[in-house]
Amino acid sequence: LLIVRSWVLIGVTGLVLLVYFGAIIFRTRKDSEVQLEEERRNTRVAGERAQRSERELGQVRKIAYMDTLTGVGSNLAYAEEEIAIDEAIRAGSMSDLAVVVCDVNGLKHVNDTYGHAAGDEYIRAACKLICDMFAHSNVYRIGGDEFVVIVRGDDFEHRNELLAELDRRSVENITQDGAVVSAGMADFVPSDEQLHVVVRRADERMYARKAELKVLG
Repeated sequence: LLIVRSWVLIGVTGLVLLVYFGAIIFRTRKDSEVQLEEERRNTRVAGERAQRSERELGQVRKIAYMDTLTGVGSNLAYAEEEIAIDEAIRAGSMSDLAVVVCDVNGLKHVNDTYGHAAGDEYIRAACKLICDMFAHSNVYRIGGDEFVVIVRGDDFEHRNELLAELDRRSVENITQDGAVVSAGMADFVPSDEQLHVVVRRADERMYARKAELKVLG
């Protein structure tokens, strides 16, 4: 009888221990599943935040790189373009590039006479004229009434005709109260060490044309 009691006690103790350790294992597994799910949730949330931050950064960059008045490239976008072109010049890989510098004639008169809202419309009209001419090139507004066009590709092949047409429309607009744009162009040549050298030549030609258009208008 004593032996039977001992075996029963051992059996009960073993069963209790089995239930106890089973409960511990179940609890540990449950805690692990909860922790794993929490880690998955945190990873998912972190990923969503990263995607949202990337989208927001993209929107900020888009705003910073676009001129809000005209929709063309901003001064910041032009600065980055200049850096990229200068790097290509240093690497000896730059070719077939021209620069057109544009200035909007008569903006001060429009602002003083009709107000700045009308002046903004005048700038937009001038920008549209420039973009219509150089439809395959990057256009940047670098100042209140100043634009720069980096002429490449098909526009480069027809740059002289496009510049002449821009000038023709500007002369026509003098008598029609339309936007008048003074423009000067210069080609990149191998001796140019930086983009600003090309821009300077184009700028000088723009001012010469601006003086001629003032005589006409």
